[in-house]
Amino acid sequence: MPRPHWSVLVFGDSWAEYMYPTWAQVLGRRLGATVHSFAQAGSMCADLRSQAQRAITSPQVSKAPGGLLPAETLVVVHTCGNDFIMKMAEAFMGGGLGSMFGGGNISGMATPEMLQPNPGVREVVVITEFLETMHRAGARNFLVSGVPIFLDMPVFNMAMPVITAMVNSGKLEALGVSPGDPPRLAVEVQAIALHDLWEEMVQEFNGKHSESTCVFFDEVAALERLRLSFGPAVFDRSMWDFSMFHPTAWGHEQLAIEAHKVSTEKFPGLREPSPTTPPTSAPATSSPTFSAASGYSASSGTSEVKADGAKKMTVHIRNVKGDVAFEVLCDPSWTTSRFREKALEKAPSGFADSGCVCVFAMKGKFLAESQTETLEQMGVQDGTQLIAVVKPRSSSMR
Repeated sequence: MPRPHWSVLVFGDSWAEYMYPTWAQVLGRRLGATVHSFAQAGSMCADLRSQAQRAITSPQVSKAPGGLLPAETLVVVHTCGNDFIMKMAEAFMGGGLGSMFGGGNISGMATPEMLQPNPGVREVVVITEFLETMHRAGARNFLVSGVPIFLDMPVFNMAMPVITAMVNSGKLEALGVSPGDPPRLAVEVQAIALHDLWEEMVQEFNGKHSESTCVFFDEVAALERLRLSFGPAVFDRSMWDFSMFHPTAWGHEQLAIEAHKVSTEKFPGLREPSPTTPPTSAPATSSPTFSAASGYSASSGTSEVKADGAKKMTVHIRNVKGDVAFEVLCDPSWTTSRFREKALEKAPSGFADSGCVCVFAMKGKFLAESQTETLEQMGVQDGTQLIAVVKPRSSSMR
């Protein structure tokens, strides 16, 4: 349905502004809206500040009476890809790439920030500042894309030998990744940490601005859905251009379809007309209710109290892909080992076989395998989400 009175303002990096229309720009076209792009290829997260000012002062952008952006404005932002690529490249050029070709010294190589615990904290501060700036300017609809840390992207094939060397030399122990662990594990856990941080940022913005709608577009999940839908052979051949990092024009079109589904579902002013057929009632079930936004089951919001007065807390668990999610009611005083026993009791059948071991990650770092440190001391609280990672039993435990 055309929406000529709507404007789509695009911000960010080369996934938002490229040599052909990007998914954010195609999204505007699919919505029938006017598109204005202030994104710039090669830009960093900090460049959002200047991009916001250009948009606010641009005479081409429609303004409501009083000079503010009208309610029919959708702000789309895709950023931080270059920030993390640069952080990885600096470390690789300092020793990692040389080691791939028989030179360099991996032991003297600095661990890039992308592979350190809790990545993206500084970038979230900048993005939040950008959202607040655009909100003060009148914007009330925001679509914030995640960072495309997608392991089936060709560029990661180049980085994997370096990451493998870092794992085997003990450079990623701070993440809880030890020599012998699969190298993909480190990147998967960091990608999840970024996902959770972005989702938390969006939720906090919505909590602060009840009159606005800020939506997290999980770009990695969209890429995974597309690869599953088209099949690895077609997807891998068609999705990426010569840079091995940017989508082709076809790839952006597919991502735009995914973003369009999210936008017409989540933004009140963009929703498609509802079907006339009344919905049927879902049968009663004792299964947990899953949140479409977070992928884990929703808790009741209350903590149980044991007979002796001690509190219990509900911890949400999901796997790396996000297709398995469940809850564990536990004691804050449990160790990781005790928690694992309970989690495996609650996990679906086949979640972890006898040849594997399950470890848990929170904010880009694995929980310590301490005999004395408690969940509470490690920062696990009621409602915390942990990522369950199934590793070969031969991998060393921490």
